[in-house]
Amino acid sequence: MTSSDSCPSTCPFNNGNGCYAAGGPTAIHWRKLDKGETGGDWLNLAHQLADAVKSGKLKPGTMLRHNVAGDLPHTDGRIDSYILRQLAEVFNVHKLVPFTYTHHKQDGNNLQTIEDCNSFWNFTVNLSCDSEQQASKRHLEGFPAVCVVPSDDTRKNWRDASGVRFQTCPAQLKEGVTCETCKLCSKADRACVVAFRAHGASHKRIDRRLAEALA
Repeated sequence: MTSSDSCPSTCPFNNGNGCYAAGGPTAIHWRKLDKGETGGDWLNLAHQLADAVKSGKLKPGTMLRHNVAGDLPHTDGRIDSYILRQLAEVFNVHKLVPFTYTHHKQDGNNLQTIEDCNSFWNFTVNLSCDSEQQASKRHLEGFPAVCVVPSDDTRKNWRDASGVRFQTCPAQLKEGVTCETCKLCSKADRACVVAFRAHGASHKRIDRRLAEALA
């Protein structure tokens, strides 16, 4: 989890527009992090993360979700590739299987950094896209992509006009399926875009944002 200021202002669900992590139990921990009551700083990140891995006694091959809330470290929207490389090195040393998502602007510098993470650093970073069309485009470019669909979307597995396959998050389709058992989002070279149905206390706000984007 990283502080809320790591989130891009351009995220359509930011600023009270339905962010899942802004409500519920996750928000309690997120607010403590924002206030400096917990967590650390990026300068000592590698040491702190290594200590956390050791204290948690994580075994080699353990899948690790980075950033339940927050986004990747950045400066004015430019993802910090140096810090991200540090993160990846710690994960690699301990033979973990890390994955995360980013909603930062998809420009040249950021896309290059994400490509490095997925292709060379063994750290799967999913591109959180604002539409199915954007997700399809990124998938065809070779990036692991995800998107949000309305809460009442009943589709499970479909293809768009470009032939790109979309898969609704299996954990939302079948009871008992978890990230740990599914592992789909941890695979940088997967053959589909993962679609998440809007959920949580603010799902209606997300539905409205999605409707506005299509209008």
